[in-house]
Amino acid sequence: MFRKVNAKERIVGFYSTGPQIRTNDLRIHDMLTRFLPKGTITPPVFCIIDVRPDRKSIPTTAYKMVEKADSGSSSGGIKKGFDHVPSLIGAMEAEEVGV
Repeated sequence: MFRKVNAKERIVGFYSTGPQIRTNDLRIHDMLTRFLPKGTITPPVFCIIDVRPDRKSIPTTAYKMVEKADSGSSSGGIKKGFDHVPSLIGAMEAEEVGV
């Protein structure tokens, strides 16, 4: 049914409503990448939506997963983490009420 109703939609990432990155966000990212089609070049984007009422601007921050060499490890392992991605939220004139 998913393929019939949403055949043209593509998953671009996932979101969380926490004000910061949590350790389980990397696990969710790994699980999501397993379901991407073969040959996908763009990695999933992780977006944090801050739902605290004291925010005055649009409360979103976007991240992508990066792998860095772990210098603290004796085995020279790789450490996964998130790097900030610049993002902008826009809307058509009819949609501006919701944004």
